Amino acid sequence: MPKLIDYDERKAMIAETLWRIMLEQGIEGASVRNIAKEAGLSLGSLRYYFHSQEELMKYARELVSERITQRVDKIFASDKNPNEKILEVLLELLPQTSKLGREPKVRLFFKTLAVQPEKTAAVDQDGVYLAVKNVMSNLLLLNFIKKNLDIGIETERLYALINGLALNSLLNPDELSAQRVEEIILVHLNSICKESVK
Repeated sequence: MPKLIDYDERKAMIAETLWRIMLEQGIEGASVRNIAKEAGLSLGSLRYYFHSQEELMKYARELVSERITQRVDKIFASDKNPNEKILEVLLELLPQTSKLGREPKVRLFFKTLAVQPEKTAAVDQDGVYLAVKNVMSNLLLLNFIKKNLDIGIETERLYALINGLALNSLLNPDELSAQRVEEIILVHLNSICKESVK
């Protein structure tokens, strides 16, 4: 009896193959032919799952965001204290400190590829932006935020900090240690919170 192939599982495997190729060979290596070969599929089989390279790229980008969101939700649902959760979520968004694996690095790779505005995903579809909004909402609900801060600006500022740290890790992987990244995030959190975050 032939083995049944889970459609969604196979699509995710193809997207993960694309991620691996992008990280190892750059966008130049991410041809449909190369992706099919690396995934162990014929071109026809690959086209069964994705009709175009653009469709595959869009799916792969959305899968990154989905995985980041799932991981963040899992952290927020844990029994840890609020300070620990918030710090862990922010650290999870960065390649240097994430336990996820490739997702934070691949997410940033997609962001740097999106040079033309029509290729850029809406910020509210970015798992990292959603996680940062979630962190800020939690800080507000817990009454940790200093008075008179503009939450919209502070959300954008934290998002920019996370993106900057992530980009630096992609361009200069040996420049920032995981410990230094954590120190930078703690300094930022302590600049907006009433009580010390450790």
